[in-house]
Parts: sequence; C-alpha cells; structure tokens
Amino acid sequence: AGAGGGGGGGGDPLSLARAMSKAKELTAPNANMEGTKSLVNRWIELARLKERSPGQIDRLLETLGAIPPETEPSERAFWVGALINPLPAMGVAMEIRPALLSAKSAEERIRIASDGILRSIRHMDGSKRMW
Repeated sequence: AGAGGGGGGGGDPLSLARAMSKAKELTAPNANMEGTKSLVNRWIELARLKERSPGQIDRLLETLGAIPPETEPSERAFWVGALINPLPAMGVAMEIRPALLSAKSAEERIRIASDGILRSIRHMDGSKRMW
C-alpha cells in the first residue's frame, strides 16, 4: 500500500484498527474547532491567513491531491506531514516529516500527524504559541 503502507507494523490488527480510527479524526467534524471544522479544514483555513504568497495553500492542496482515505492511515499521515510542513516552509508547524519516516507503525505515524496538526492549529490561532 505505498510508502509506509497501511500496515500496523508487526501485523497487529488492533494497532491498525486504532490507526484507522485516529485517522478518521483528522477529517471528521470536531466540536473543539471553530465552526466544528475538521482538523485538516481548520488548519487550511488558518494557514490561508499565513500564506507567504497569494494562493500558496491552494497550490499546495492541488499538488498534494486528495487526502488518502482513513483506511490508509500511513498514507494519510504522510499527506498531513506534507500539508503542514510544505517546501518552502511556512513556519507554522514543527517539522514532523523525519518522525513520520522513522515511525514503526501506522498508529505511531497517525499519532505524530494528529499531534503535529493540532499543535500547528493552536500556534496559528494563538491559543498555544510554539515560538
């Protein structure tokens, strides 16, 4: 299933199930986000306010393509990593790509991606600045 695969690492079906459940949270409506937006949609909304050049986020989204399905948690985690850590850097998120690449399971990759996007949202909305 591509780089990193959808596998849970070690073939643990429960780990993969947990990863898929956590992967769903990235695009599900979230009561803790303004307008009950998903984490991904809230990040995109805030990042558009921080663009280094007009249309930067739209171009990034076009380059990335559609977010992989929750049934492919590793691919979804890598997609989120590319979203929040684009090149050239926007300076709105901690660098998570090396951690994603060295993670041993889909569950670990999704945890890294979820934590990274949430910290970036809190940084951009001012609720918990990282620097």
